[in-house]
Amino acid sequence: MLDQSAPSAIPEIGPDLVITVRAGHDPAAPHRGTLTIGDWTVPCAVGRSGIVDPALKREGDGATPSGRFALRYGYYEPGIFDDGVMAAMAFPFKPKPDSYDWIENPASPDYNRMRARSHNEPPPDRAPRLFDIFIPLGWNDAVPRVAGGSAIFLHAARPDMTGTAGCVAVPHDQLLELARRLRPGMIIDIATPDQAAAALSLPDSLESVTFHSLQPGPRVIVTGAVHGNEGCGPKAISRMIAEFRAGRRKLVCGSVTFVPVVNHMAYRLDRREGDRNLNRDLHEYPVPQVNEDRVANVLCSMLRAHDVLIDLHSFGSEGPAFALFGPDAPGSDLEPYVRPQEERQLIRALGLPFAVQGWMPAHLKALTRQGRASEIGHAIGTTEFMRFVGGAAITVECGSHKDPASGGMAYEVIARGLAALGLIMAEAGPPPAPPQILQIGDAIFAESDDDRLLRTYVTGESVRKDEVIGKRADGSPIIAPHDGAMIFASGSVKAGTEMCFLCRPGTPSWPNDPVART
Repeated sequence: MLDQSAPSAIPEIGPDLVITVRAGHDPAAPHRGTLTIGDWTVPCAVGRSGIVDPALKREGDGATPSGRFALRYGYYEPGIFDDGVMAAMAFPFKPKPDSYDWIENPASPDYNRMRARSHNEPPPDRAPRLFDIFIPLGWNDAVPRVAGGSAIFLHAARPDMTGTAGCVAVPHDQLLELARRLRPGMIIDIATPDQAAAALSLPDSLESVTFHSLQPGPRVIVTGAVHGNEGCGPKAISRMIAEFRAGRRKLVCGSVTFVPVVNHMAYRLDRREGDRNLNRDLHEYPVPQVNEDRVANVLCSMLRAHDVLIDLHSFGSEGPAFALFGPDAPGSDLEPYVRPQEERQLIRALGLPFAVQGWMPAHLKALTRQGRASEIGHAIGTTEFMRFVGGAAITVECGSHKDPASGGMAYEVIARGLAALGLIMAEAGPPPAPPQILQIGDAIFAESDDDRLLRTYVTGESVRKDEVIGKRADGSPIIAPHDGAMIFASGSVKAGTEMCFLCRPGTPSWPNDPVART
């Protein structure tokens, strides 16, 4: 057995429990790097093809995806490491099963899963000693994406530290020290030096990717992370970009511009806003003062150059995905020009349980009650601006921030939306059922930073007229002004911002929609 004497002193590594992997310093050896935990650094090897953007990771490409991934548990070889020593580790380790195999065949229903072999199956062809200790990285495992990469572990390197098939590997004689330093809840942060530097620098650009068909058609723009803590849009958009680049998606007509991350500052800080809420008071700023002013100047110009906007968001409470769209007819003082047919066509095609109208009138009603009607510009975000400049626009709330399924929903929204607009071929099958239409009746605003709703409300949850739904800072109740369904219920808000919205049933008019006629 290996030397298993008392472990050396382990320094505190900080609240984030981050293992840092940096590789790619040498272009001639992109697999060479270092692994760091606190003040402990060892050489490591990554994929023989180096580190790749996670959206581009594919089965068998020999690359290690960049990003942050969870470490949940590990395995060890009982004949090499003592059971008692491994059981005493802070990190959960299990003896490696004799008959285990990790399924790397994308066609298998067990893809990227551990599975016991049957008695007549041959053992996998794995190099000896490399998996005496191994820890699965949380890559492509919540809902495995076919051919998205599998069996990515933290394990032992070959003696010559050559590149792996995609795993992160440390010298074999450092395995036990590595195991001693692991803690429950740790994550591994994998990046090239350039990626790491970019993550620390202030944003100075906004990335977009455009695909142009050789046939004329609508100009569509798809945006994500207008709010930085809403990660479903970037994930879905990056996946769709990769599919277009790989030829798995074909553009039939028109053009589509993808903006994975609109507000980079907020996205890097993992919070709703950088200096302020980008999705309020959206317009060009001749004298920009803060980050969101500068972003707005670029974003507004991009919106003007397109015909249709699909803006991807998520929300803080639990509940199903839904969409917001504009009024049924142009000519309103609040939204002077809209394209209801395109918006209805999009809403009808998405297969969502409900869709909501009336954002601007609800704000005006609430602001008028407070003597603040002149502040109606506060309600103008991406979709409202798009309608002001002559385009069609929908906002799709793809689910809860914390729900892993929200990224998949955002991806389906893009695919169904582009198909409804004729830019890509639609999937075979009957059209989805039309959503229930809701009309926002009231926006409930906070008068103090300490105003609170009584509890967490599920998106779409019903409340009754005169029901107490919250409490003001002075102790007075917040009363529901009418029966309705709750959306955007927030547990913590700033004075002058929305605590929630109450919606009444609306009146759909699907027979005039192109999708409904097919």
